[in-house]
Amino acid sequence: CHSGNHKMIICFSGTGNSAAVASRLSVLLDDESLVLLRGEILTGEKPALTLKGERIIWVFPTYSWGVPPVVADFIGRVEIAGADNVPHFMVTTCGDDIGRTDRMWQRLIGMRGWSTAGRWSVRMPNTYVCMKGFDVDSKRVEREKLGAMPSRVADIAGAIIGRPDAVDVETGSWAWIKTKLIYPWFRRYAMSSKSFRVSDACIGCGACERGCPTENIRLNAGTKRPEWDDNCALCLHCYHYCPTNAIAYGKNTGGKGQYRCPDDAHVQG
Repeated sequence: CHSGNHKMIICFSGTGNSAAVASRLSVLLDDESLVLLRGEILTGEKPALTLKGERIIWVFPTYSWGVPPVVADFIGRVEIAGADNVPHFMVTTCGDDIGRTDRMWQRLIGMRGWSTAGRWSVRMPNTYVCMKGFDVDSKRVEREKLGAMPSRVADIAGAIIGRPDAVDVETGSWAWIKTKLIYPWFRRYAMSSKSFRVSDACIGCGACERGCPTENIRLNAGTKRPEWDDNCALCLHCYHYCPTNAIAYGKNTGGKGQYRCPDDAHVQG
């Protein structure tokens, strides 16, 4: 159980983008208690939080134009003392657009009987590399996105205080199709951890094990190589933070880049 001092930011982050946004929001909004969803608090049978304050802000990455399944599951199971009486806000990070992720989040929060307020998206560097046609951004685009993030988050912090019902999200084209059709397909068929492979470049450093937010990776006692269980969030932290680029996802990540958030202290385990 985590006791917040004032308000609460609840954040799930794989490669660090959402954690960087949440950390900056915490500073800008002053005395915001940041709860980073990892390990037992994320995957435990009855996660519990205690709110002491006036709002809850949910920060998470957009997954295939929807709420990450691990976050959707957490919202459905968590017990938050005080959540019934405060507004819930959403801030989601994305490579380009979010489809109707914000409406999916609204439904999930509404199913708990909680009240939703403002919703925002923040463009951050691409991290999804597991399908053909998807790769990390060029260094130029990466720098542009990271450079624009601080002012964007500052605007969101100001809106949470001054315009709490604002909606400022980049839905993109074909938003309904992306969220209603592609997201369910992705969730059912494209999130298995069985496609992860490790090459001879592995040095057994354990970075993948330490950084996994669902504690889904263990180093084999004999080979010292990672093995994946079936509780994968497909956040790709293991892939991006492998120092020797030894981790692959089937054949689809061959020749693709890695991304490491400059403000990644929260996701290093």
